[in-house]
Amino acid sequence: MSFHEQNIAAFIEVLKTKRSLFSPQDWAILDKLAASLPEDEEKISEIIATWYEKRPKILDAQLDILNTLLNNELNVNRFGSTLTSGNAEADIDYRAELINAIKTSGKSM
Repeated sequence: MSFHEQNIAAFIEVLKTKRSLFSPQDWAILDKLAASLPEDEEKISEIIATWYEKRPKILDAQLDILNTLLNNELNVNRFGSTLTSGNAEADIDYRAELINAIKTSGKSM
């Protein structure tokens, strides 16, 4: 998993598990942002990073989850695992997952 994929995956996790960190205005901005996301994962990652870097509590949550993802990947790479498949990760449409997380998590507020 690339850093950009990990960044998007971590943000999706923040959206789903830390909804209380987001204000109604945040959800409105994210909803507009979701409508104009490019297909390129690197650009998506940069767009969301620019957005969450201005929100300290969300940034902290993002970094916590991102660090966990990075550590898990390091452990898998270091010790190996027959339970994971690198090909399964390549099939994830991070753009669609992110848009879905924004739509569903924002509506639960």
